[in-house]
Amino acid sequence: MVLLISLLLVGFGCSKTPPPGEPFPHDPVVAVHGFLASGDTWAPLFQRLADRGSYPDAYLRAYDYNSLGDDAVSLAGLDAFIDGVLAETGAQRVVLIGHSKGGGLSYTYLEDPAHVAKVSHYVHVGSFPSDSTVGPMGDELPMLNLYSPDDLVVTGADIPGAENRSLAGLDHYQVATDLQSTEAIWTFVHDSPLPEANPEAPGSAESIGGKALAFGQNTPLNGAMVEVWLRDAEGKARASDQPVATFTVDEQGAWGPVDLLNDRFYEFVLQPATGRTVYTYTPQLEGNRWLYLRGVPPPTSLAGLLLSGLPQDPDQSVVALFMARQAVVAGRDALAVDGVSLSTEVLASADQTSIAFFLYDDGDQSSSYDPDPAFAALPFVQAVDVFLPPNGAFFRVERESDWVEVPARPSDEGLSLVILL
Repeated sequence: MVLLISLLLVGFGCSKTPPPGEPFPHDPVVAVHGFLASGDTWAPLFQRLADRGSYPDAYLRAYDYNSLGDDAVSLAGLDAFIDGVLAETGAQRVVLIGHSKGGGLSYTYLEDPAHVAKVSHYVHVGSFPSDSTVGPMGDELPMLNLYSPDDLVVTGADIPGAENRSLAGLDHYQVATDLQSTEAIWTFVHDSPLPEANPEAPGSAESIGGKALAFGQNTPLNGAMVEVWLRDAEGKARASDQPVATFTVDEQGAWGPVDLLNDRFYEFVLQPATGRTVYTYTPQLEGNRWLYLRGVPPPTSLAGLLLSGLPQDPDQSVVALFMARQAVVAGRDALAVDGVSLSTEVLASADQTSIAFFLYDDGDQSSSYDPDPAFAALPFVQAVDVFLPPNGAFFRVERESDWVEVPARPSDEGLSLVILL
């Protein structure tokens, strides 16, 4: 969610490679997410690189791994993933980017000279400071270090020998997703300013695809079905009795792509081979080109154990809210369900850096909006006592000026996931 074994050869979406004889002139980008996150951390960065730098999809690759798992497995997977990207693109080296725990993983990876030889630039994003730059000699790779003094999860600082940029006002997640970071990364790699954006007109088509993974583990939901439904102008009822597209998730977790209108509402239905159906909604497709659909992992995993308490109850709905670009911080951001604010100091203090909210009733069929203490030990994730009766009505989720209407369905039929920019 900011959410989660390794996918060895496939990045986001549907790969497009340059025409034969016309190799892309820049190194592929391999980006590594942080704790409890997934590769869609990098969707804003990748969207900008694709739109403004004409990067093909094959050159924009997110490494999905289990941040709750064995680091040795994750490191071996990262090396295999980079080898796969180099083999597919014909490139000699990649630009490696690591956020938070992904930065620590990248530092360890680059302790090996054989790994350093595969990397042209390294970008350390919202991750822990060090006494020296990456590589066994400490100065072998050009390195950019991005951090924010307002990141209350990781205390960043200048790293001797690196190019350092302090980005004030950004929370821990924003350091990876914000336009300022993209501008700094582009300038570092290309030694020129980021090209201007070309705004898209409302009603234009967006090529949407992505992955279907288990939350927390990031294991591919191989064989799951994905249905894409167009909803009416108010975002409520389905606009027809047939989905606009249906896909079977492959062994790497990939689904899509499908061209969708960026000014319409859609519903994405993920039906795993086993486990709960998840209905995903988002008020914006623009900037959400790589869309991750998350399933509930089995209770045998750490993430699955945490989520095993989510109700499966015909008398209440269960909803998860996921912030795709920045945390919700009380006093800075607005987030509300049916007009009730969730951006309070209790639920969204700056040090919590709340990115995901699970909403469900604690059993008394009333809403106290109190946090569930079972989630209190984790950063980024909150669970809140909100009673949403599945009475056929819709409830409204608002994030700043964005909004989406979500049907209140019985949680024994599935749960709803709302992705907000």
